[in-house]
Amino acid sequence: MPSAVLIVASTRVHADVQEILRIQDTASALIEQGRAVDLLVPSTSALLSAALDPAVRVFTVPEFPLCGNPPPRASIRRLITATLMFLRGVALASRRDYDALHGMNDGAIVARAITGASLRHLPYVAEFHLPFAAPGLRRGIRTTIARAMERNAFRRAAAVVLPDEATLACFPARLSRARVSLIPDPHAEITPSAFTFGEFNTALVHLYDYILRSQQEN
Repeated sequence: MPSAVLIVASTRVHADVQEILRIQDTASALIEQGRAVDLLVPSTSALLSAALDPAVRVFTVPEFPLCGNPPPRASIRRLITATLMFLRGVALASRRDYDALHGMNDGAIVARAITGASLRHLPYVAEFHLPFAAPGLRRGIRTTIARAMERNAFRRAAAVVLPDEATLACFPARLSRARVSLIPDPHAEITPSAFTFGEFNTALVHLYDYILRSQQEN
């Protein structure tokens, strides 16, 4: 049976084309490596369905009243959606023998919670493109709490994936950079020097070989 990875999308994946493309690339790269891929999302969309490899199994959560379109800032609606995803993720992890989790944006916080509730203490990759500390997002007590949870997910991750140095600068300098990989988005720009899917695939191969080898050694 091939090793399996659960990708946990953000609570706003339906509104983020960049994240949908990143999920597409990540799932395709993992499948090329011979891994099985499951995807946990709040709900599906036409773009997401069209982008995914048919081999990816997609799991959703029940829609909670008034939580179908959470705002970009930290909010109660996003917290409720994340809680539903956490509960579904724990159920999935109890039924399938995942080797690792891969959380995108605030999905990394959910992945951290899932692995914390798992008896197997699954390693997870925390990938951030739009952290709650990003410039321009509204501040307040909810954002402060969300940023603290985000930092914890960063700190506890087996590996952290960021697209560039600007995103890395959103996180406190005291957080360890030893496990951080800067992997640009191959869809970011179309120029002869753009990061290719082949380079993206190679970067993920090295990343997963590292975290899964470390898990086996432990």
